[in-house]
Amino acid sequence: MQDLETLNRLFGKEAEVCFVEGQSGMPIIEVATKKASATIALYGGQILSYKSNGMEHDLFYLSEKAIYQQGKAIRGGVPVCWPWFGEDPGNLGRQAHGFARNLLWNVLDCQLHDDIVEITLGLESTATSKQWWPNEFRLRKKIVIGEQLDISLTTENRGEIPFSISKALHTYFQVGDISQTKVVGLDGLDYLDKTLDFSKRTQVGDITPFAETDRVYLASPARVQIIDEVLNRQINIEQHGAENIVVWNPWTRASLLNDMDATDYQQFICVETANAIANSVIIAPGASHQMQVKYNVSSIA
Repeated sequence: MQDLETLNRLFGKEAEVCFVEGQSGMPIIEVATKKASATIALYGGQILSYKSNGMEHDLFYLSEKAIYQQGKAIRGGVPVCWPWFGEDPGNLGRQAHGFARNLLWNVLDCQLHDDIVEITLGLESTATSKQWWPNEFRLRKKIVIGEQLDISLTTENRGEIPFSISKALHTYFQVGDISQTKVVGLDGLDYLDKTLDFSKRTQVGDITPFAETDRVYLASPARVQIIDEVLNRQINIEQHGAENIVVWNPWTRASLLNDMDATDYQQFICVETANAIANSVIIAPGASHQMQVKYNVSSIA
């Protein structure tokens, strides 16, 4: 693991980008510029918070009961689900949502230009990763922090045979009250409803959660919005290289989670950029696949 002194020497940018010790000794990147602030955990390569200049509230929900320890995903922010999304596709007893969110990522680059910070993190196949997944890979996550937040996730096949992946940015967006929140832009699209044994349904109108919601939208659009009446903001989501959007809120099942307060379901909604189920990606030897998403916030007119 890269130590904090080395990270600050190689990648620190005076007051704008600092590497510090976080919960349970985990290394954290703290970003503070004239345009935005953010925190990123090297564990999981996970963005934990982001606020552009002038935003009163954080873009993301982060559980106060989140567990910061090896082998446990951090509840909130933007976890990376990779190289599979959902339950273990091989039924081999492996952890749900893959292993990328449970490993320390390496810092590969950090640039600062015009108060915009660009951080590149990476994972590569190791003897440890091959215990769970036998393929040779290189995974890169580029995070651009400015007046909007840009994330790209690039998978490269460094082996000699094709492999298949499914993946998602499992983003927890903070909202003022889930009952006064809606997701716009998915009207008329088919989705698979996990709460109904993955039966196929068609969206009618906007999504206005009133119970547990767990849906994989098929052939999803490039843009959707979250309208938050309480925080008086519209969260704009623009994605590329992703065929699915997943919408999730556990509702009262949050009480079954030991790293979330029972009422926290009222304070977030997950709208996830994904390639999942039938939209898994096959990557040939020497080839790569990139998934991108951009988030920005505007006030409700």
